[in-house]
Amino acid sequence: MFRTLYSKLLTFFLILSLGGILLVGVAIYFGVQETFQEYLINKREGQIKQVVMELENTYELEGDITVEPLWMMLHHYGFQEQLFFHVFNRNGELIIDTAQMNNGMGQHMMSSPPMGSVNIESDIFDYIEHPLVVNGEQIGVVKAFFPSAFLQGDVDFLTQFNKYLIGAVIIMIIVSLILSFIFSKRLTTGLKGIANATGALRNHQLDIQVKADSKVEEIDELAKGINELAASLKEGERLRKQFTSDLAHELRTPLTTLRSQLESIQDGIFYPTKERLDQCHHELMRLVRLVNEMEELHAAENPRIRLNLEQHNAKETIHSLYDRFQPMFKQKGINLKIKVDEDIQIRADRDRFIQIMTNLLNNALKFTESSGEVQVLVEQIGEGVYISVKDNGIGMTEEELNHIFERFYRGEKSRNRKTGGLGIGLSIVKALMDAHRGEIYVDSKKGRGTTVTIFFY
Repeated sequence: MFRTLYSKLLTFFLILSLGGILLVGVAIYFGVQETFQEYLINKREGQIKQVVMELENTYELEGDITVEPLWMMLHHYGFQEQLFFHVFNRNGELIIDTAQMNNGMGQHMMSSPPMGSVNIESDIFDYIEHPLVVNGEQIGVVKAFFPSAFLQGDVDFLTQFNKYLIGAVIIMIIVSLILSFIFSKRLTTGLKGIANATGALRNHQLDIQVKADSKVEEIDELAKGINELAASLKEGERLRKQFTSDLAHELRTPLTTLRSQLESIQDGIFYPTKERLDQCHHELMRLVRLVNEMEELHAAENPRIRLNLEQHNAKETIHSLYDRFQPMFKQKGINLKIKVDEDIQIRADRDRFIQIMTNLLNNALKFTESSGEVQVLVEQIGEGVYISVKDNGIGMTEEELNHIFERFYRGEKSRNRKTGGLGIGLSIVKALMDAHRGEIYVDSKKGRGTTVTIFFY
């Protein structure tokens, strides 16, 4: 049960919320108890000081200690607060006992109910003493007696408060339970959808989509990542199938030619003339080129590829490539131009650099029509070297540009059937430029040509 995230979150939220509510409830309970007790003590001390002050004022006015002006106050304190007083003169004689004032108070306040005799000497009463001082002379002592426990009214107040506190705690617990269930469910619903999506991906269901509407940023980002992963896997699967189809076609054409030629020679239909052997050799070399392309891509994408970085003259290398490609461009009727600034030194692996340029020139040769033009420009920009290969060939659409560096991606199938190859030339270039920590950009317009720009730092 507790292995699911939902159950763990729910348990955590319940423990956290219930623990917090109980702690707050206990803190409020003891806090109110202590605060209420302090309030009663401060209130009682104020009442006692008021009685002492009134007795001292009465002595100053009348020259004797009397309680006649204090009957109502003392009756109220005794009846309502259970606060009683013994007043002693300077000789220590008891002259006033409010606990035994039943008759006297009844005469002064006939409407008041009698208090009756109170035994203030019992254990349920505490007392404190206050001296009566007038003009620096002690004229007597006041003993104030009060219950050591809460009065019934105070107990009733605290009982009622505790009922409200318990009710509030119960309501908060119910609310926390509901919110814990809702929040845990809402939080794990998005994750459950993601878990289901990963299971679907594991079962090769690549059309899965996760809703990114959980209102939780991290979960929504995770859902978007799963969707992007599914789209990427789907595209990879499409490219794999396309590659399989293209590879099968590229292999089938030369193999079919070789098979028909060899079977015809075996059956005595044709003689193994030089022309027929040259045709077989041509188809065989086509197969070799396909295998070489795949090997080059594998080597270029190897993260452990080792580069022999060194400074070499860019002009010499570009002119060497020009001498190599010029006959092929001339045969197709394409004008190949190069422009290289003097004394440009490029820091790169020379063999890999030649491989990069070879792929770029091969692409330009394949996709530029007869009477077209290809320009190679090499410039020094700061500490880097800028190289562009520009043609006015058939160009590419925006859709093709978005996939230009993907392995085995080829745009128009009719065009690629005619040019041959697996569509991995630019993938090799991109991998090698990444290995050199360089950059590559492609700009192309359909029907207007393509410009491939690379930077070496």
